Amino acid sequence: MRPQALLSSLFRPLFHVGESLGIPRALLLETVGEEEDRLARPDVRVPYTALERLWALLVQVGGTEALAVRLAQAVEPTHVGLVGYVLVNSPDLGTSIQRYCRINALLDPRTKWRVLQTDRALRVELHLDPLDAWAPRLQHPPEGLLVTLVSSARLLSGEDWNPTRICFAHPRHAASAAVEDFLGITAEYDASAYLVEGDAAAARLPIRHADIELGNLLHARAEAELAQLRIHETRSWREQVGEVLAAQPRTGDLVPADVASRLAVSERTLQRRLREEGVTFAGLEDAVRRDRAFQFLRDGLLPHFEIAFLLGFSDPSAFTRAFRRWSGTTPGHWQQAQGAKDGSA
Repeated sequence: MRPQALLSSLFRPLFHVGESLGIPRALLLETVGEEEDRLARPDVRVPYTALERLWALLVQVGGTEALAVRLAQAVEPTHVGLVGYVLVNSPDLGTSIQRYCRINALLDPRTKWRVLQTDRALRVELHLDPLDAWAPRLQHPPEGLLVTLVSSARLLSGEDWNPTRICFAHPRHAASAAVEDFLGITAEYDASAYLVEGDAAAARLPIRHADIELGNLLHARAEAELAQLRIHETRSWREQVGEVLAAQPRTGDLVPADVASRLAVSERTLQRRLREEGVTFAGLEDAVRRDRAFQFLRDGLLPHFEIAFLLGFSDPSAFTRAFRRWSGTTPGHWQQAQGAKDGSA
């Protein structure tokens, strides 16, 4: 099973926080282990270890500042793509929050949100994965998630409302007073859970400028993508590596480190997972070459020297040797035999 990873767009506001603290962008990129152009791509996923390193840096540099508030002020819902557009096109705040808690897995599949809406109140609970025990220790990361939820609700509704209750399962810190000033209430620290509550009137607040019909369509699309994500996460490593390799115009252009980066894991982890499944990167690459070779020859549209190039061979003779190993014959003889079969069919 592929390990879960975060959508790259979640790092945008965190970088904004870092730069507000005077941290050079080059250092932020180095900390997460990503390049600028790759991080800007909306489909890229980044390991949770990168998030941990980035938050550790932010806390090291600005731990006495209200990092949760800075994060909340840097977040714009539509910056996270489909999920954000679902939120801004929901009919009311309660529906928007309900939908967010459901489809947030498209952004962050490990962090869970639970919402309870009654006639009297709206309660949202944050549940961190045991693998993310570092977050409560740093205090600011889970605090940032809840404060951002409040800030986004204000932005979506256009109302400067305050929650009726907010709880943090970590101790008070140097910036707690500033966080409380932003929230407009006294927070409960050292609580048994991370949660925020609002009254029923807050849940009924309409979303400004929402296109409700569009929101319903986008929500359906988000649910479909969520279902696909669940399927994708259960696929084997050999399937996922093979898919990445097969998608390249020329086989052999990607080394293990490239594929590992695209799957949001380290090269060492990728190689270990493949060994656990009884395969190797070289073996999977050879299988992709073999399948593409037969397909190219079956299509009959390309000369052999061009097929050799697309399969990553140094010259046609290397391709011929490999094809003889795969099939027991040469590419030309195999094509002739296929033609004879087709003619007699």
